Amino acid sequence: MKPSSSTARQPSPLPLRVIHGLVFGGFTAMCLVAGSPELEHLIRTQLQPFHAGPPPHPELLLAVLAALVGMTAVLVQGVHGRSARLHGSLLILGALVLILWGNRNGLVAGRTADSANLKILQVARELHDRTGNTLRTLGALSEQVGPWQAALEQVSQGLPSPVRTRSFEPLPFRIQKVDSPDALPADAPPGTLLLYVMEGGVAYELHPVGVSPAGEPWRLRAPGGEAVVFRSAFNQ
Repeated sequence: MKPSSSTARQPSPLPLRVIHGLVFGGFTAMCLVAGSPELEHLIRTQLQPFHAGPPPHPELLLAVLAALVGMTAVLVQGVHGRSARLHGSLLILGALVLILWGNRNGLVAGRTADSANLKILQVARELHDRTGNTLRTLGALSEQVGPWQAALEQVSQGLPSPVRTRSFEPLPFRIQKVDSPDALPADAPPGTLLLYVMEGGVAYELHPVGVSPAGEPWRLRAPGGEAVVFRSAFNQ
C-alpha cells in the first residue's frame, strides 16, 4: 500500500526549522527594506491627486510580494513541524536577486514636491528670459496662446513636467491665459504657467503652478511666502 503524502513527509527537527526560518527571514527582511521606498511611493500616488517623479518599479514591487508569499509558506510549514517546501525558499531567493538587480542604480531621485517645483520654476524662468528679451527687442508680444505654447515647448524640449496623475500619466507643461492677474484659477494643474498679457502685448506676467507636499496644485512661492511671478514690459 502506497503511503499518503501527509504520512510520507517526516517531521523536521526544531533547530533546523529555526535556522531555516532565521536565514530566510533575514532575506525577506532585506527585500522588504530595499523595496519599501517603491511600496511607499505606490501608496502615496494613490492617496494624492498628483505626485512627483517616475512611477514605482514593478520588478521591485513584485519582489516584495514574492518574498512575503515565500516567507508565509516557510512559516506555515515550520508551524506544522515540517521542513519548508522548496518553492517557498526559491521564491525568497528569487525575490532577493530581483531586489538586488532592481536597486543596482540606487534610490530614484525626483520624487518630492520640492524637486518637481524646482524643475517647473526653472522652465518658467527660462521662458521668461527668452520672451523678456524678445519683448524688449520688438516692443510687443503676441496676445495669443499659440506662440507662447510653442516657446514653452522649445524651452522644455518637448518634455512633460515632472508631475504625474494617479494613473502615472505625466502632466504636460502648458500655457493658460487669464484675463486678470488678480483672478487666477485655483484648479490649474501643476506644470501650468498662468499667463496674463497686457493689451497690445507690451507687458506680461507668468504665474507658475507647482505641486504641494500633499499633492494639490499650488502656486509657487518664494521662501518669504510671496507668490513667484515673472513680469516684464517693453520699457524695462
